[in-house]
Amino acid sequence: MPSPTGSRLPRVALIGVSGYGSIYLQLVRAALRAGTMRLVAAVIINKDQVPDIVTELRAGGTTIYGSSDEFFARESGKVDLCLIPTGIQWHARLTIAALGAGMNVLVEKPLAGSLADCQAIRRAEVAAGRWVAVGFQDIYAIEAQWLKAQLQAGVIGRLQEVRMVGLWPRSRAYFARTSWAGRLAADGAAVLDSPLNNAFAHFINLSLYFAGPTLGASASVTLESAELLRAHRIEMFDTAVVRGVSPEGVRFWFGVSHTIADNRQPEIYLHGSTGRAEWWHEQRCVVLDTDGRRQVFPLPDTEEFRRIMFHNVLNRLSDPSAFICTTAIAEQHTRLVEDVQHTGHVQDVPASLIDWMPDAHTRTEIPVVHGLANAIGRAAQTGSTLASVASYAEAQLVTP
Repeated sequence: MPSPTGSRLPRVALIGVSGYGSIYLQLVRAALRAGTMRLVAAVIINKDQVPDIVTELRAGGTTIYGSSDEFFARESGKVDLCLIPTGIQWHARLTIAALGAGMNVLVEKPLAGSLADCQAIRRAEVAAGRWVAVGFQDIYAIEAQWLKAQLQAGVIGRLQEVRMVGLWPRSRAYFARTSWAGRLAADGAAVLDSPLNNAFAHFINLSLYFAGPTLGASASVTLESAELLRAHRIEMFDTAVVRGVSPEGVRFWFGVSHTIADNRQPEIYLHGSTGRAEWWHEQRCVVLDTDGRRQVFPLPDTEEFRRIMFHNVLNRLSDPSAFICTTAIAEQHTRLVEDVQHTGHVQDVPASLIDWMPDAHTRTEIPVVHGLANAIGRAAQTGSTLASVASYAEAQLVTP
């Protein structure tokens, strides 16, 4: 198999192998088995906790560093691609450091915790003459690229409205898993951890991308309303219903929550002037075009999305046409998240409206807010606010 960098295999480094870093480590292992890259360095700050991984990587010729500062100092100019699957608060400073050391970057989503940090990354990208890919894995799928091209070609007419809904229960353990979960900031940097910026960030980003005015752009959104609720004892919110509009006149509705009993896998609905399209996570993509034809395609699972993402990013090292989620695309997601934070007011759900349900997987509890799943479902049907669809009892959840 030809090397993605022509005469040699690309030199890759990985910062972090625990937590979400373990997902990237799996991608690296698969690429090493396929012979498409070399892992020349890894930053592992908890070497005593993962001795088997340290032994494995050293046996393969990887240099192990105990800090990112040491890594950047010693590997500057020697790495083609730096993988950064760290906490949100470290995305900007590590990405900027990697760019300054002459490395291209794959940073996990979101691009950063604030718009200012995103813009700092983009300035560093230009100054370094390198590129940054963002780990919004769903956007890399062949089906996502096909649908974007179809929408640009007017397959459903002029795009008028995008709605995205997703409900994933999350227990107390979810917000105890890291020092930054549910936080506004951590380690001196913005995080804005919420369903919009973490669990459902992939689908917010994908919605904005589908509605972007050009093939390689995402839509910007001016907020109209942001209803934010909190049942967990966290700084941020765990439920959001957000509405807005793009400069092109496309209306947006997002409804997400972690405080319900049952999963509702993310769904994206795209309404055009003469047709519609649907994106059902890990299930199917549906297009009803202007001629009334219905096309249905199965969608890969998340593991396959990640594999495609990593393949594209490695290919980008030698092929500038290989698609990546650019910083320009990802910045629109962060812009929306930050605007929500500035616009919305987080309301605490009254304790009388919460049932705490045992979670067998984490041995902690999930808050289930009375009537919330039904209210979000009704709001999703018409793109309404929660307040406008709430029953008398549910009206306690929101301020009209």
